[in-house]
Amino acid sequence: MGIEDVLARCRATADRAAAGGVGSAEVGSFVADLRSLPAHHPERSRLAVTMVIALTKGGGPAPIEVAGHLGDLLGLVERVPASLAIWPQVRASARAQELMHAAVGDVPVDLPAAERELAELAEAMWDVPVVKSMVESAKRVISSVAAGQTGDGQAMANMLGSLNPMLDMLGDDPKVRGFRSFVEVAQRAMAAQRSGDMDEITRAFREMQRAAAELPADSGMHEVLERASAEFDVLVSAYKGEVPLDRDPVAAADDIARSLATDDDPLAERVKARLLAASALMRGGEETDLTRVDAAVDQYRAALAMGEGHAQYEFALTGLAVALYRRSEVAGTTDGLDEAEGHLVRALELFGGPQHPQWTLVNGLLANIRQRLGDLAASGEFGMAAQRSYAWRALLEPDPADARIAIRDAVRDATELARTCLRANNIADALRALDTCRGLMLFAEVELRDVREKLVAAGRADLADRWVREGRDSEGLRREVVAALVDAGATRNLLDPPSLADIRRALADAEADALVYLVPGDGLTPGAAVIAPREGPPAWMALQHLVVEGDADIERYLAALAHRSREGEPNRTVPALETEPADAAREIAPDGGSFGDSVDALCDWAWRAAMGPLLERYFARTAAGRVPRVVLVPMGDLARVPWQAARRGDGTYAVELAAFSQAVSARLFCDNAARRPVKPGSTGLVVGDPDTKGAAVGLDAAREEAYAIRQAFYRSARYVGRRPDGSTSPSGRGTAAEVREWLADAAPHAGTTLHLACHGSYTTKDGKVTAALLLAPDQPGGAPGELGTDEIVRVLRAVPERRIGLVVMAACHTGRSIHGYDEAYSLGTAFLAGGVRTVLSTQWAIPDKATSALMYVFHHHLRVDRMAPWEALRAAQMWMLQEDRVPPPGMPERLWSVTADHDHAHVVAWAGFVHGGQ
Repeated sequence: MGIEDVLARCRATADRAAAGGVGSAEVGSFVADLRSLPAHHPERSRLAVTMVIALTKGGGPAPIEVAGHLGDLLGLVERVPASLAIWPQVRASARAQELMHAAVGDVPVDLPAAERELAELAEAMWDVPVVKSMVESAKRVISSVAAGQTGDGQAMANMLGSLNPMLDMLGDDPKVRGFRSFVEVAQRAMAAQRSGDMDEITRAFREMQRAAAELPADSGMHEVLERASAEFDVLVSAYKGEVPLDRDPVAAADDIARSLATDDDPLAERVKARLLAASALMRGGEETDLTRVDAAVDQYRAALAMGEGHAQYEFALTGLAVALYRRSEVAGTTDGLDEAEGHLVRALELFGGPQHPQWTLVNGLLANIRQRLGDLAASGEFGMAAQRSYAWRALLEPDPADARIAIRDAVRDATELARTCLRANNIADALRALDTCRGLMLFAEVELRDVREKLVAAGRADLADRWVREGRDSEGLRREVVAALVDAGATRNLLDPPSLADIRRALADAEADALVYLVPGDGLTPGAAVIAPREGPPAWMALQHLVVEGDADIERYLAALAHRSREGEPNRTVPALETEPADAAREIAPDGGSFGDSVDALCDWAWRAAMGPLLERYFARTAAGRVPRVVLVPMGDLARVPWQAARRGDGTYAVELAAFSQAVSARLFCDNAARRPVKPGSTGLVVGDPDTKGAAVGLDAAREEAYAIRQAFYRSARYVGRRPDGSTSPSGRGTAAEVREWLADAAPHAGTTLHLACHGSYTTKDGKVTAALLLAPDQPGGAPGELGTDEIVRVLRAVPERRIGLVVMAACHTGRSIHGYDEAYSLGTAFLAGGVRTVLSTQWAIPDKATSALMYVFHHHLRVDRMAPWEALRAAQMWMLQEDRVPPPGMPERLWSVTADHDHAHVVAWAGFVHGGQ
């Protein structure tokens, strides 16, 4: 066949491509025909350019089945006429798709180089939306694949999600619908994999296999899924114990390895086959038959003997160490532990840092080895190193839901590590261990607040500029940025909790006596209080009664507290609202008793479980003759307990003996204490019961409270919402937009104090929990305004120069965490993470009338008596306890009159408020 025949066929194929009628086989033949032409034939390059333009329709997405040929076509392009102005954007789009297809299809790609190239293309194509979107999708895919090569399941799920924008651009073609369905199913499979539920993993993977069978034959996915399915079947068989036991385990393992890879396969695939065979013998590390464990050790050794320089080498090192450790456990000896330790140390060297998904596993195993060898000090050091990975993961995840999955084991590991440290009488490291699991998502928000300045200071202006352009949600960029900050030491102890010396300095700045971790027991191990004092040695005490599960008093309280989140109306469809029952303390709880009764019983439990021993055995000695100020960090459900209301046998409450604050973690306490104090002034923003247009009932006492506080103590402050007579303030309706604008206003006239007398909501929808302040609609007649946790952080993060000294949230549930209580991610802590110095938040649905009186007295002590916020709150709570209470000067009669009811001395009326910050 002559050149003209080849050219005629190629031109015809290009014409069909322009009309949208070619498949993978035709494009493959087209490429082969062009390659058959003389190397410098003028039509070779021109036809390749024509085909690329036709397939991408001028720079858009190519059909999925032909995207794999874009690289071959680009390789045939030598010269492009200068008059073809569209070519740069076409080439950028095609190159992005080529890299994306190669990465997803498991074709070898220099991933770091690809990320750099795509960043350059994104910058060059900033003004071509379609191409820029394509390049951004490719960047996300490449970044996720890079992370996924180290076993990061979340990264692989992110990679699948990154394909959606490209699929959206391809329209509603049947093939596209098939791919979109496959991506959705594969994402569910990845989510199941992260959950660790093997039955759910199996079900989801089978569903993914069925979805893959519906994909076009030329999609390139069938070969990938075929190999993955074979590997998965081996793992499932091992999990279910279906690997034959009645035959030689060595022969069984060899058969498995041969079924997964042949001698002609790449080295990495042959090594992986050996690793899977060994894993099948180990049954997920649960095997107790020494013969099978020995056979697994041999398989791991065989994998290591194949050499280094491939992606599976690190897993071979780790797998062999796990098998050796398991053999020593089953045999009841320490034989082989030295070798296992050597392999693990070598793996750590290759990992490069806590960004590796096996960092926690390997350091944790090293900690166990050292512990079994009797070296508790070294065990603690490895355990602390393992915890660094959780901080890293929190920093990398832009989505809180994904972050929560990534760090789900942090609390368990931190608690075990702390107990190991306490057994070695290493209290300082026990404190640091406990802090590694607390408030990690808030920690990430704080650390990423001023990244640009940190990067510039570290000499990475290039990354600083990209951070500004691309934003914090770019996963690949976040990885680069966090790695750069860690390497440069641009932020102090980014991955490590504060030392005892750091905590002491913060306590001195805050004028507090001690920071105390309260750790619940687990039924077998007693609870504990671990104490970091401002002066003197650290201490700890075992607390036998500090157990949540199985204790009737606290379980009843927690159940009643959950019920109270709907204010006695569990079937209400609006967000969690705080109407006040005729008698708030007697509101009916799920067990038929009242919420007040459950709190009352809890007061006795709280004294017996923790506050009694702390105040009588520790602070009576260290703070004799004065009232100690204690900063509590209660773990888990203990964060829901009003510790200030712990009651001694003679009726004395803990708040009468000590001043209490709560902190998310020592890390965030130190961060807050280091900020320059902001003194309260006469100006700010006061929000009084905004009209939510029927979404929530009116709070008459809240209006009285807010208006009186503004008139008495903040005469220059702006008042928004409703006035006591129900009319709307001329200064504003109390919308979410008005509060946002105030938070972002760095001008001195804006003021430094925010008082919110309004509704709070705490809702669950589709498994996602949200908390928000419920405000007036931004537009008249619109939906009620909401200001949620993430938005608070986002608004304050955008104005780091904003100085807010005090936020008081006289609204319900503002201290209730939306991501679990060890995360402590609430409305209150969101303000602290955003830079607010002091926050008062609430632990439950507070009663309207009693709250109004308490809040007025608090502001009186703050502004008139010049008390610190923590001191003013304690004084106001003690005032509520006085039977012969006297109103402070100027207190309006309508607020004072509501305190005549003795129920205002009930715990429900005053103990729901918690101080955080300075």
